[in-house]
Parts: sequence; C-alpha cells; structure tokens
Amino acid sequence: MDYNEEIIGLIRPKVPFSTKAAYALGHIFNDLAAAMWFSYTLLYLQRIALFQPITAGALLFLGQIVDALATPVFGFLVDRYYDKKKWHLIGSIMVTFSFPVIFGTFVDTRSPIAKVVYVASITVFQTGWPAVQISHLSVIPILSKSPLIRTELTAIRYSAQVGAAVTVFIITWIVLPANDESLLQVTEQDANKFRNIALMITVIGVVATIFFHIFLKSHLLEDPSKADLSEIRIENSVPQELPWSTITLLLKVAMLYVASRLFITLATIYLPLYIEDINVGGKQALATVPLVAHVSSFAAALFLKYITRSCGTRVCYLLGALVGVLSSFVVEFAGGNAIALYSAAILIGAGSSITMITSLSITADLIGLRTEKSALVYSCVTFLDKVVTGLAVVLIEKARCEDRELCLNYNRDTLATVCVSSMMLGLLSLMSVSRCLSCNYKI
Repeated sequence: MDYNEEIIGLIRPKVPFSTKAAYALGHIFNDLAAAMWFSYTLLYLQRIALFQPITAGALLFLGQIVDALATPVFGFLVDRYYDKKKWHLIGSIMVTFSFPVIFGTFVDTRSPIAKVVYVASITVFQTGWPAVQISHLSVIPILSKSPLIRTELTAIRYSAQVGAAVTVFIITWIVLPANDESLLQVTEQDANKFRNIALMITVIGVVATIFFHIFLKSHLLEDPSKADLSEIRIENSVPQELPWSTITLLLKVAMLYVASRLFITLATIYLPLYIEDINVGGKQALATVPLVAHVSSFAAALFLKYITRSCGTRVCYLLGALVGVLSSFVVEFAGGNAIALYSAAILIGAGSSITMITSLSITADLIGLRTEKSALVYSCVTFLDKVVTGLAVVLIEKARCEDRELCLNYNRDTLATVCVSSMMLGLLSLMSVSRCLSCNYKI
C-alpha cells in the first residue's frame, strides 16, 4: 500500500463482511430479471406470444435501446442529485411494476393492444433497470479505494448475479417441464408457467431489495473523495488529471466491457434456441444447461480473486477470452449431443465470469480516486454494450430464414459465431488498453 492509500484508509476503514453482504443484495432483483429477459424473451415472444422473429427481435432491441439511452442519463443524475440509494429505490419500483407484465400474458397476445402493452412495459422495465445498475455500480469506488477490495466487491457482485441466475433456472426447472414427456418444445400451453416464474422472481427480488436498503447504511456512501486533503502533502501522488477523463482511454475500456457483455448476453439469448434445435434433454434442458453455465461461472468467480493476485487483471481477462473462444469451437464442431452441450455451457460460464469481473475491475481502477464521477464513468462504459447487443440481435433475427428446415443449424452457427467474434473483439481491446494503461496508469 502506498502513502495515498494510507491516507484514504484513515478516512474509510476496510469494508466489513456485513457491508459486503448487504451490497451483494442490491442488484439481485436486476440480476433475476436480466436472467429471464436474456434467456427466455426471444423464446417466449416467438413460441407463446407468436410474434414473428423480426418482431421479437425488434422488441428486444427496443429494450436495449431504452436501456442504452437511460444509462447516461442516470449516470449524470446519480452523481448530481440525491443519494445513490434513492435512485436505486426509484429504479427498483419501476422494475417491480413492469417486469411481470412482460411475461404475464395479462392481455391476449392476438389483441391489437398487445404490442402496445409489450412496448410500454419493456420501456418502463428498461428505464428502471439502468437506474438500479448505475447506482449500484457507482457504490464500489466509494466503499473502498483499494484495487484488491474493489475487485473483491466486483466478484461478490458477480457471484450474487450468478446466484440470482441459478435461482431463475432452478425455478424454471421445477415449473416449466410438462408431465407429458413428448412435449419437448415450448408452446402456448406454457404461458401460465412463464407468468408464475416471473411472479416468483419478482417476489424474491423485492425482498432482496428491501434488505439492501435496510442493511447498507447511508453514511457508508458518503464520498470520502470530497474530504479536504489540501493541507496534506502527498509525495509521488497520482496526477490531478486522471485517466478516466481521457476520452480515448475511456472508449478503449468501454470496448473491453462491451466484448464481455456481448459474449455473455448473446450466448444467454441463443443458448436456449440452440438447445431446442438439437432436441437434447427436452424442455428440462432449457433450465439445466443455463444452470450448469452459471454454476461454472460462480466457481470461476470464486477462484478469480486468487488468480488476480498472482497474474493481474489483464492476464485474467486474456485467460477468460481464450476460454470463450474454446466454447465456440465446442458448439460448432463437437456435435449436437449432451456431452458437447454441457461442456460448452461450462466454458461459456467460466469465460463470461472471468472477462466480466476483470473488465469491471479495470474500469474501477480507471476511476481511481475520482469517485464523484463514478456513476458517469460506469454509464459511459455500459452505454455501448446495450446498443451493440440490441443491434446484433436485430441483425441476427433479420437474417433468419423463415423455413426452419432450410436452416437447421442457424442457432448453432449463431451461438458459435457470437462467442468467437465477441472474444476476439475483447482480445483486440485488451491489447489496446494494455498499451494505454502501461503508459498512463498503473493498475
């Protein structure tokens, strides 16, 4: 620890376990909703709502665009007005009242107003979601100035995310399968089951949010960077102009995050469609395969803390990207059998966990001590991810042929392509960021 960190340590002690646990609860509702949104929205809209693929893709794209536009707005608002917990509460309320409507089949999907209801609920949901995300992320640099503790908080946050996703898939595993094993694919008859899953997720999310607001004390979120240290002389201190204000570096770090999010999001979206195409495990596999992926992700997150201490964040990102590339080869060339399917799920889970945590850790290090702008930085970094992901889904669905018999391997090829291309983007971004950080800022 250098002299700067010692001074900050006088202002803010080490983060106790109770605070870490309370912080972990703050994004549970978002994570539960996101797991269902990305895993089952296209499947639900095409198989149950009976929308055309391009319409389903457009609705998902709408959500991503609303999310992307709302993200920088909340990045500004969270830094400027009220405290972070209030914005977190506002976003949570919006998610609570909109998310169940998306999967609730509360209106007849053949009704003329059905699309209006979907558009309205998706818009409210994807406006509240980034309010929770940005306010929650911006807490990390305030709770600790230590890069190691920030990485630990990010890993805890990601572990909670994985735990939430596992919860979704366990619930789906229990609720979705039919008694008639001959019904291997999702149909309109499963509408009530999806509604029950969404309602159960909402209840769990609301309870976690209440506990977050009760146990994470507001005084811990008072920004110590605003303390007056002008009379303290710090030798070899960091420059007043920190790298987060450098637009070029910020964009490069943003692309590192975009690659990670593109990998995990598109893999999550197209894995269920790929499972249906190869007919391995029936509807039960729609829960068990993503469950295996997230258990693998959780295991990788647990070990990442120790690997980071030995190798550093950039080497860890490289490792995760290579695992992600390997997953694409397994999907494409290992054959449509159970062993290949679950092996790919394990690799996708591990690769997504490693790249996501390390990209967020690099972002936190980029912010450095300038925590008063943390929400704005996180919003800029996450903005591109949401736009790029939404565009990718629309393009993929637009290219889909209408006759499934003519493109039996479309979802397989799509899953393999998005995995390898996103991780190659990550590797290119890593090379660029590493050169920049070596010259400008030491992680």
